[in-house]
This record gives sequence, structure tokens and C-alpha cells, in this order.
Amino acid sequence: MKNQITYLFLNKYLNGTKKKDLGFTLIELLVVVIILGLLLAASLPNLIGQVGKARETEAKNSLGTVARAQQSYHLENRTFASDFTQLALGPSLPDQYYSYPSADVATAALVKQRAIPRSSNSDRVRDYAIGVYFNAGSFNFNFCEGFSVGSIVQAPDVSTDDCTNGGVKIQ
Repeated sequence: MKNQITYLFLNKYLNGTKKKDLGFTLIELLVVVIILGLLLAASLPNLIGQVGKARETEAKNSLGTVARAQQSYHLENRTFASDFTQLALGPSLPDQYYSYPSADVATAALVKQRAIPRSSNSDRVRDYAIGVYFNAGSFNFNFCEGFSVGSIVQAPDVSTDDCTNGGVKIQ
């Protein structure tokens, strides 16, 4: 009888059906939570930066549309439009993250247009500007991106010059 009880006890123990082996310990759960927290903390800045870049596509697309519309307007009128109402843009430009004021400069040879962030720091978006240049029957185009969030950029007055405030020319 003693051998039979010992056999049953050892059989339960060896098969892993002991009561204390049925779950995770508090220490094991705590280690998993800490590891997940560290992974989240490491990836959060990258995620925020990617969200800002996605929001910046609004300005890039809108300013590209404005540049093409300005070229079309110039071909018909021999000057650039100073106001959006003069351009045939169809539906209005998206304006969730950016505003698009009237052109900074609009002459027969040059138009400069900006996309100004509505809230650059909270949306994590940069300033953008375009310059469309007409010289001897051909158009040149500069697309400027602000160096960092909160910095102001403007297109140069001459197509071969650099963007203002350390802005980056995008091709």
C-alpha cells in the first residue's frame, strides 16, 4: 500500500499536475510587462515621426498641384496668378494641416507659394514652399522643405539659388 501511494504521488509530480505549476508567477508577468514597455518606449518616437511625414504629404501634393496650375495659367496669360481664385484648381486644396495663403511674389517671371503649418509643433510637420520660374520660354521649378519642425522656409528668387533658412531643395 505504501508503494502504491508513493507511485501515485510520484506519477502526479512527474506529469506536472502539481497545483503550484499551473500558472505564471508575478515576477514572470512583471518581466514581460517591463520588456513590452521598453519596446514601446523605443518605437514611439519613430512612430510619431512617421505620422508627421504622412501629414506632410498634404503640403507636397497641394503645392505640386499649384505649381502645375501656375504653369498652365502662365501659358495662357503670360504672367503668374497672384491668387488661387485665378487658377483652375477644381475642388479646394486640402487644408487639415496646412494653410495656403496668396502667393508671396507673382510676376511674369516668378511665382513663390508657401504651405504654412496650422500647428507645426503639435502636428510635427515642416514648412514647405515652391518657386516656379519662367525664363526664355521654359519653366524651372524649386520645391523647398523646412530644415526642421518650426523653421520657416521660402523659395529663392532665382532658380539656381538655395532655399532660405537652411531649407532643403527637393527634386
